[in-house]
Amino acid sequence: MERHDRMIARHVREPSDHGTGTIAAMRDADTPPQEPADQSYNRPELTPRQQADLIRSAAAEVYERVEEWRNSPGWHDTPTNARQHQVTVGVVATLNALPELDTVEDLAGLINAVRPLLAEWRPSRPGPEQQIVAAVERLRKACR
Repeated sequence: MERHDRMIARHVREPSDHGTGTIAAMRDADTPPQEPADQSYNRPELTPRQQADLIRSAAAEVYERVEEWRNSPGWHDTPTNARQHQVTVGVVATLNALPELDTVEDLAGLINAVRPLLAEWRPSRPGPEQQIVAAVERLRKACR
């Protein structure tokens, strides 16, 4: 439990640079960021509650990236963008309304709640949405 708490605290306190100072930072703007293989997701020693915390944290990061994009000059209020924003806000609201969980069955319900978000954001999205897609990939890994 203590290791998981440190992992969550690290995510909250240390914003990720997603490749600053590495080869990934030199990629052109249309290349999605590449994430290193992160072994912290879906370890057998995580309890359902710990994995749920990981999923909630990853979903919160997706929400933050979507809000940054929506508040940026590059945001265009198209039907697709508006739908993606609404899906993201809806999923996060659903997660926030779910109680803490302790069972594998409860965890399955939490994972089902984030599925619309996982389906909405695809790696082919160019431009500023790449950071959102990278955050969604971290959420996808947390759900495994």
